[in-house]
Amino acid sequence: MFAAAFVAVHPPLKLWLPWAAESALASVLGRPLGLREHNWHPLAAAPVPAVAVPTIDAAELAGATVDLTRSLLVTGAVTNAALELFSVDALQRPPLGDVVIDYFVDATKPGRLIPDGRARLGDIVRNITLGEPHKIGSQHVVSRHGCCPDHDKRTSTLEALLPRPLARALGGAGRFSTTALDLSLLTVPLFVAGAPVGARPRTDLHSEPIASVAVQLRGAKTWTLVPAAASAVLRPRPSPDGRAYFRSSLHEESELDRVEGRYEVTTRAGDMLYVPPWTWHAVSYDSTDVSIAASLFHFVPSSFIKNQPAFAVAILPNLVKELLGVNTQ
Repeated sequence: MFAAAFVAVHPPLKLWLPWAAESALASVLGRPLGLREHNWHPLAAAPVPAVAVPTIDAAELAGATVDLTRSLLVTGAVTNAALELFSVDALQRPPLGDVVIDYFVDATKPGRLIPDGRARLGDIVRNITLGEPHKIGSQHVVSRHGCCPDHDKRTSTLEALLPRPLARALGGAGRFSTTALDLSLLTVPLFVAGAPVGARPRTDLHSEPIASVAVQLRGAKTWTLVPAAASAVLRPRPSPDGRAYFRSSLHEESELDRVEGRYEVTTRAGDMLYVPPWTWHAVSYDSTDVSIAASLFHFVPSSFIKNQPAFAVAILPNLVKELLGVNTQ
């Protein structure tokens, strides 16, 4: 099955086999190697328009059959309980405000996929409200070490972020359960950033082996999404910090505009965005307000190999490290 999937998804074996072998070795060593230049597919000669992401209202989603191979924007999906749990004020006061996390000191600079600062959550959020170019992207806030030391609190927090009817429509309630969270099959990173004058925090283009449900609680973010099938155009490389993702080697935003079949969508407060496994995504924080969002990262075993077999081979050592808690953020 694996061989058939590999050939079906990656026809040019002379491109993907050497890349997969080199990337797997880089995952074992915990650093990119860059042993050879791969013959990647060309970009379009000129900019091409982006495609709109399909949209559905949360009330309709609860009873719908969803194609989980495609990105989907869900409107009217956020609960009042989630808004209260992760308000700007709640993130600054104890107990959440006292959680110490890693963060990005200046997220306006390109190529920043590794946090370079560490401080109290409350101090970082306060600085963001004052215009500092920080960005938070931490899975330790929604965890037994952060907001939720006891089982019932973790359960109620997960249900506030993703009510059971929506969870069932997006792959099954079991994928978003407290058990999955405790086993590291589900992680819930919290993302917070502002928009300093004359600058724009961002997350550069990358691909991960998990699916994501991104819940926008405040502010707005603009997403660029590229299906996994276009990976050969994006010049993938292993993560520079030994974690379970791949980054794109495209150098300029103008190059991303020449990727055919890409999607663009803006999530605003109350929206929820489903992103399938291995989908490439970049995020920019364009809102003048502070943006707060929580993403439910969940592992889908069937899509892990089926969607990107070469990536599955290459990332396996790093994925094991994350599941064991060796590499986390």
